[in-house]
Amino acid sequence: MKFANYKFYARGVNNLGDNMQIIAIDYIYERMGVPKEEIIYIDKNETNSYNGEYVILPVMMPLVDYTEGGIAGRFSDYIIPVFLGLTLAKDSLLQQEIEYYNRFEPIGCRDERTMNTLRGYGIQAYLHGCITTALPKRNIENKKFNKVFIVDVAKEVIPYIPSELLKDAEYLSHMHENVGDPKKLMQEYYDRYKNEAKLVITSLLHCSVPCMAAGIPVVLVKQDISYRFGWLEKLLPLYDRGDYSNINWNPSPVDYEEHKEKLITLTINKLYRTYNKYKDIFDLSWFYENRTKKKYIIDAFETIRKYIDNRFADKNAKYKYSIWGLSQISNLTYNYITNNYPHAKLMHVYDSFRKLNFEGIMSELPENIKNYPDEIIIVTTNGARKMAENLFNQINKDKNDFVIWEPIK
Repeated sequence: MKFANYKFYARGVNNLGDNMQIIAIDYIYERMGVPKEEIIYIDKNETNSYNGEYVILPVMMPLVDYTEGGIAGRFSDYIIPVFLGLTLAKDSLLQQEIEYYNRFEPIGCRDERTMNTLRGYGIQAYLHGCITTALPKRNIENKKFNKVFIVDVAKEVIPYIPSELLKDAEYLSHMHENVGDPKKLMQEYYDRYKNEAKLVITSLLHCSVPCMAAGIPVVLVKQDISYRFGWLEKLLPLYDRGDYSNINWNPSPVDYEEHKEKLITLTINKLYRTYNKYKDIFDLSWFYENRTKKKYIIDAFETIRKYIDNRFADKNAKYKYSIWGLSQISNLTYNYITNNYPHAKLMHVYDSFRKLNFEGIMSELPENIKNYPDEIIIVTTNGARKMAENLFNQINKDKNDFVIWEPIK
């Protein structure tokens, strides 16, 4: 089993802050001593189809795009998610999502709104904040910081910024189209902030938080404050349009190193607990799964499958069929016909010993088969074999209109 991280390139505009979170997880792995070459990077848009070696994947990026089945359809069975900073735009969950979250409780949420949504469904959830809070302080030794970076700030804020700050200012944006490598570009921006910034003025979560973590003075100012920022108010002032005249343009770096270490320790411990819980199980499974594979049949179903494909040759025909004897082969038969021959209809279910409901039809005694001479009969249990042979002989059932289960040798 391996540790994994996202890789992400947006289909439209790339917000570099998405990759800032990926950089933060790389740092966590560095703290854990996980070799970079051992990390598997999975495209954020392909997590539901990933089928490589089993991995532990920290989940901290927004999952706001639509996926059938919600969170339950987002990750393949080869991905074990560790929810460190889940954030949702919606406030309702599907039943399969509730069950999925229950498997991986407690769920770390990036914001209170997401946490409260999950708790409203009885899911254990806690407020983890953004993983970029864990990034280390910059090295200030023998360095002079003289640059003001203004990053994606609303135009209406600019007149409120003191002129002495504007003269040293450089305007940047984290929003890019047609960028070659957004992670690399985000790292370049972040390196500049750490090496040059005496102040960063921004409206962005993943500019303000990483810079705050690095010990850079930050002014976070937005026209209106999103729920996504609420948790951050514990560490950093949040200025909105009602505060423009009262902004402190000479803030001190935020010192929260003790809290940061607690956050990092919690995060690392959670990743290791999950890894240790699943490693031996899925390493064993992967040993067998990772092989050159033949094309396999379901031997217990092969006789019936071949009969169906031959007898139900016209996919548009309205075949009438019945099943005799209830077993898992009965389920396979019904599902196979339903998926491949949608106009065929199950008419009756026969069982000599039990009264059962199968796909909305109550079973009846097989003696009644003689009343429906035009039906195709599929015998799906070995126990009914002898009785079926005798009955079909008695009623002169055409051999093309029935099949009796038999094992493949």
